[in-house]
Amino acid sequence: MDKKLKLAVIGKPITHSKSPEIHQDFANQFDAKIEFGKDEVTPDTLEKWLTDFFKNGGKGVSITLPLKEAALNYADEISDRARLASACNVVYAKDKKLFGDNTDGHGLTTDLENNLKVTLKDKKILILGAGGAARGIIPSIIEKKPAKLKVANRTESKVLLLKKDLEGKVDLKEKNTIFEAGDLSDDFLLDDSYDIVINSTSISTQAGESIGLPKALFKGTKLAYDLFYSAKKTIFMQEAFENGAEKVSDGWGMLVEQGAESFKLWTNLIPDTSRLLEKPID
Repeated sequence: MDKKLKLAVIGKPITHSKSPEIHQDFANQFDAKIEFGKDEVTPDTLEKWLTDFFKNGGKGVSITLPLKEAALNYADEISDRARLASACNVVYAKDKKLFGDNTDGHGLTTDLENNLKVTLKDKKILILGAGGAARGIIPSIIEKKPAKLKVANRTESKVLLLKKDLEGKVDLKEKNTIFEAGDLSDDFLLDDSYDIVINSTSISTQAGESIGLPKALFKGTKLAYDLFYSAKKTIFMQEAFENGAEKVSDGWGMLVEQGAESFKLWTNLIPDTSRLLEKPID
């Protein structure tokens, strides 16, 4: 790969993103040359940014909050993963077309099963939040056939729309998965106990805020997993552990694994993630 690949990550906030360093590590494994930018982009500026980026020789873009649902509209073709998620976190140029994909679910399930040794089959799982991050992971979780998957969101109408959209695309009966959607009320949250609780909201990016969830939620929870990654425990991880979760994890492993899948889409090369998983980037 002699030509330098032009890549980037976009979103808001974006300063915390470690994607450039992760992909540079991947590129170094193959002596590949890359240029990886990091730009703050909002839904209002997304179309112009993508147009300019690919017009000027861009190869691929990683897309983070709050752009994952909006980005779906700018690809010429989308993968089944992106279609099922109704969100994409990767847009890349190939054969004079723009392709949209979603590697979030792959990244999460790979981290859970391969790295954290947590099986999803026949488990009860709760996801907090119903935005693009949640949409990205739900289809991959359902593929693993959990016994029950519940999604809770502050705005109930948003999560009910997600449920309706998903039921039109996935045969939940074939997966033997009960799927429920509701608000963040104690009545909805506490009528079950959960093996795994996943935070897909942005609460962990807002310093000092309590997650505002009932303490009893984490009783019996084997793993509380925050999609946000941090050098220290996030507020979600802290409160989950203090209130009974056996194990907590941030989303570093998911970020690395979804990044490896994105790198493969851009380069047809499969990087080794083990070094980054053992020693996260500061």
